[in-house]
Amino acid sequence: MQFTRCYEKPKGSIFLLGPRGTGKSTFVRRDVQPDLTLDLLRSDFFRELSLRPSELSDKVAHLKAGQFVCIDEIQRIPELLNEVHRLIEERRIHFILTGSSARKLRGAGVNLLAGRAHSKKMFPLSIFETGKKISVHRLIDHGTLPWVLTQTDRDQVEDYLFSYVETYLKEEVMQEGLVRRLLDFSHFIEIAGQYHGQILNFENIARTVGKSGDTVRSWFQILYDTLIGYSVEPYHLGVFPAESKHAKFYFFDCGIARAARGIRRIEEIPESRGAFLETLILNELKVYFEVKRRSHQIFYYNVPRLGDIDFVIETRRKSLSSPAEFVLIEVKHAKKWNSQFGKVCAKIREAQPKRIQRMICVYMGEERLSKQGIDVIPIRHFVEELWKEKIF
Repeated sequence: MQFTRCYEKPKGSIFLLGPRGTGKSTFVRRDVQPDLTLDLLRSDFFRELSLRPSELSDKVAHLKAGQFVCIDEIQRIPELLNEVHRLIEERRIHFILTGSSARKLRGAGVNLLAGRAHSKKMFPLSIFETGKKISVHRLIDHGTLPWVLTQTDRDQVEDYLFSYVETYLKEEVMQEGLVRRLLDFSHFIEIAGQYHGQILNFENIARTVGKSGDTVRSWFQILYDTLIGYSVEPYHLGVFPAESKHAKFYFFDCGIARAARGIRRIEEIPESRGAFLETLILNELKVYFEVKRRSHQIFYYNVPRLGDIDFVIETRRKSLSSPAEFVLIEVKHAKKWNSQFGKVCAKIREAQPKRIQRMICVYMGEERLSKQGIDVIPIRHFVEELWKEKIF
């Protein structure tokens, strides 16, 4: 089974950043068909170019202006960016620079290529890209990494997800020297899996892992920098005095989130299906905004003891003359509508009706409804409307 990605073929040099296993190399090979590929996971290329980055010039000497070179896992040798810069300027060669960690590409390297190589992000497959042959239930159970969805053997899928987490710890964390004690960080990864889709309290987590709050913050930053974790920031409306001020955390894929937690079967944690469905919708929005070049930011809204809105999408930013406007999206792993689902939306509408462009509840039911001013939409219908540009 093959999946067609929605990303357009690049016309010039780009950084293509995303976690390992999201299909960056496959996309480049099938859609870009570069004239030369240098995979820095290969020990021979890595050894040669890390010792002598100038050798890159010799390897592309036979290419002409306008031809494409793909360098896989560019973050392994950031020093190559100096050579890439020179070759773009002098030879007009196009470079596709894939990377699974933004940590080493910060600062001078990326700034050096600013304006010469645009940054693009690749995420796991969207529901739209998987088509209708794969059930949403399976996507919730296993996530949407391309290799996972090509497999029919459940044990193989579980082994892959668990080995993904182990490989991440060894190659992204240990080899890069990002933490002092890998065992402590491994324990933290399991705790982070338990906080998937939850509001973060660094002090509580710090007590659980026996570290300081600053250490826990730095560890979450490693997850963000290595692209396997997302921070969804709180939205402040000023409607209630006790609005949440802490970020929510999500792993980039719900299958990886479950494996990070050390759970082999979702049946062991049925209460997590709601957070995993949120992950699918979050990924859908991220892929859509990336492909359609939308600059909308994704937030959440929460009032303790009242409830939350899973995603607040700011569609118009605040200006001197007008307030910000937004779309509210609530996600429910339920087949039937419950009036309690719209409680927070109703409170926000009462307080700030002119700022709300639309209120949506995505759920697992089959019937489309309109309740309390909220569009209650089955998940497949939501995905269809989203990609037809009827929502954003």
